[in-house]
This record gives sequence, C-alpha cells and structure tokens, in this order.
Amino acid sequence: MASYEGIDLSPLFRPITLHDVTLVNRIVMAPMTREKSPGSVPGEDVAAYYRRRAEGGVGLIVTEGTTIDHPAASYHTNIPNLHDPKALAGWKRVCDAVHVAGGRIASQLWHVGAHRVLSGNEPNPGLPPASPSGFKNANDEVGEPMTDADAQSVVDGFARSASAAKNAGFDAVEIHGAHGYLIDQFFWHATNRRVDRWGGGDLAARASFGVEIVKSVRRAVGASFPIIFRF
Repeated sequence: MASYEGIDLSPLFRPITLHDVTLVNRIVMAPMTREKSPGSVPGEDVAAYYRRRAEGGVGLIVTEGTTIDHPAASYHTNIPNLHDPKALAGWKRVCDAVHVAGGRIASQLWHVGAHRVLSGNEPNPGLPPASPSGFKNANDEVGEPMTDADAQSVVDGFARSASAAKNAGFDAVEIHGAHGYLIDQFFWHATNRRVDRWGGGDLAARASFGVEIVKSVRRAVGASFPIIFRF
C-alpha cells in the first residue's frame, strides 16, 4: 500500500538507521503486558512469540514491560524482570531468536510504582509500594513518600537494567514514563507534592526524576545505544 486517502505511506517501509542500529522499516510493535513469564523468567514460549513478530516483518519490537532491578518494581510474579540471572538468560534467548529472524528488539524498562498494591501476587510480598508522595486508596492514605535515597535507588536500578539489556543482546531500551506508573507519577502535581529535587510547583521540576533516569541510563549504555522514552 503506497498511500491511504492521499497520504504517502512509502516512508514507513524504508530502512532507517539510529546510531548503530538499522531497522528494515519504520513499523514498531508497541509493548503489551502479557504476564506469561512464571517466576518473572521469560521462557521458550516468550522467545517464540517475539520471533514470530520478527518473522512478520515488523521493523522494531518493543517488549512487554520488564521490571527493573528494584525490589518494589513489579506487581505480579508472572511479569518478567531484567535483573535475575535466569531472567537475563531467558531474554538472551529472546534476542537471539528475534535476530535470527532478521528483527530488532528493544526492552521496555518498567517500574510500576503505586500500582503495586493492585495485585496481591507481587514479588517480595509485604514490601510497600514506591510513590513520590504516598497516595490515597479508598480515601485512606497508603504508602509513604519515597526518600531521596529511595528515588536515587530507582534511578540506579534503571541504569543497571539498561546495561543488562544491552549485554543480553537488545538493540535499544524504552523507558516507560507513561500510564500512571512510577515515572509518570512524578510528572503530575496530584501525585507529586514534593519540594525537594524530585518535585516542585511546575512540570519542569517534577520531570527531574525522569530526566535523571534518562541521564543515568545513557551513562550505563554509552553514547550510541538507542534510548526511547515513552510519556
């Protein structure tokens, strides 16, 4: 299909190079949470799932949300992580399968933040959720504001997991800063009432947490490794 209602679609099917990564086209598969990784480890079925998408011709696959190296990052044991050795070995199999099929793949780095209270099947049960300022649930205060050290530990966790993604064979990473998860919670005045370096009265101040994560990830993966920020 060269056009649709007069719109030239041909650029979608042209290769594009992003630093050291060349995509065969500009069609990107969006991340979709699947909860198909028991024990947070992606298995052979996960590798086959992503391999089939590469065989279908998509230029770049962005994986399901994959939780970073922080104890409160996940809300379900079937969500894959990007820090345990078995999970990293599983992701290497995924990357290898996608590459054999001629595809490229990015890992979506994820911290669920306050959403951790929703499941009841989270890793590290009993650990409180992370959130900028605590939050209300059914009119009750739930959780405590993250300390400065807590926030920095999450920043560091994103960097460690980005480095692990690169070492596992991923072609890029996507930082999940949307949909009400932890980074997004820092963006909004209703959920970020901080007055320290991670907050303030305007969006630029509240964005400092996300900005620091991007900087930390860049230091971890080097200058030429593509970073996507979803917001």
